[in-house]
Amino acid sequence: MVTGRPSVRARTGRSQAAALRAKSAWPAYLGITALLVLIVVALAGGIIWYNLRKSTELMLAAAEHQMVETGEKISDRIELLYDPLYAIVGIASQLPEIKAPLSDGGRSPVTMLLRVLRFYPQILSLYVGFENGDYFGVTHIAGEARARFRDAFKAPENAAFAIKIITSGKDGARVESWVFLDDDGAEVGRDDTIVPEFDPRQRPWYGPALHSDHVEASDLYLFVLNNEPGFTLSRGFRAATPGVFGADLTETHLSDFLAKQRITPGSVSFIFTRSGGIVAYPDQARVAALRQHSGQATSRLPQLSELKDPAATGLFAAHRESSGSGNFVYDAAGRSYIGRVVEIPARYGHDQLLGIAVPIDEIAQPAIAVRNHTLFYSLAFLAFTLPLYVTLIVLWIDRRLGRRPPSFGAIEDE
Repeated sequence: MVTGRPSVRARTGRSQAAALRAKSAWPAYLGITALLVLIVVALAGGIIWYNLRKSTELMLAAAEHQMVETGEKISDRIELLYDPLYAIVGIASQLPEIKAPLSDGGRSPVTMLLRVLRFYPQILSLYVGFENGDYFGVTHIAGEARARFRDAFKAPENAAFAIKIITSGKDGARVESWVFLDDDGAEVGRDDTIVPEFDPRQRPWYGPALHSDHVEASDLYLFVLNNEPGFTLSRGFRAATPGVFGADLTETHLSDFLAKQRITPGSVSFIFTRSGGIVAYPDQARVAALRQHSGQATSRLPQLSELKDPAATGLFAAHRESSGSGNFVYDAAGRSYIGRVVEIPARYGHDQLLGIAVPIDEIAQPAIAVRNHTLFYSLAFLAFTLPLYVTLIVLWIDRRLGRRPPSFGAIEDE
């Protein structure tokens, strides 16, 4: 036995065996590595998908909750608009000064009516119409929002209130006068040259209230003052000359408030009738254009079908199909929406409903953004760690297969 370096044949045989083992091990390396990578990607993708789904569900639930809160907020606002008017009309209609406002040229009730209009800016006008055709009314025209009224009345720029008085002379001829006051109640203008064309007995608020012992709420109609839509609360009274006391509330006040109630940028809140008429809508210009479409204002309410707003018309269609109130998920113009319809109490509007529509993609947008960020960072992490991961796996497999560097020891010499 001779001790020394291994023979050439022995070294060649070992090299061939090692090469054969390496060649046969690579499919195992690739298979195991691919399987583990697939497991990691599947787990990461599953976690991302699950988080997106649950985040979207939570956001939809939050949006539904916010829609409920928005509906309650709007309902509360409607109550705050109407309830003071009910009390004012109910009490004022029984005051002696209101029952005979023209006995002293209208001086008696003016101070009281001005105080009410200052305290409740949502009220447009307070007035009295009599069975003989006489009329006395005060309109609040202060501020930029009511500049159109000042223009329509040809009032001075500093006028805050306009008083309209119609009386009948001994010869039966009717006379109309306008008196303009500033915010302190001082007279700043007058016009006694107007030919009266207005008759309170022909207005929609007069007849139902004349013989009623309760405050009556009108449907939406066009005010004769400016040809814009609004509502009137009125109550009749008994006196030497019977009549009706009324208070006007413009639709524009509700529309301005609805324009501020946005859950997402593309959401919309509106009030409509069961037949599809538009009562209040955030974009007043679009509704006004519908009213003027035929070249003149019309007393008919514009319809949602004419508005060409897919969110609003889609919600109306979903409501009619279900024949009920509550939440709805519907598609309109290639977009999915979640909507809510709430019935408005008859005290605040006959056959009126509140609709709220929110695009689902705007609700899910935050969750989608989180998903995209998570996916980006996950891919970046995998791209950074995968080479190291594969190297460690290969070394681990080599150790398990017994691939170790050759050791030099004593062997028999051929």
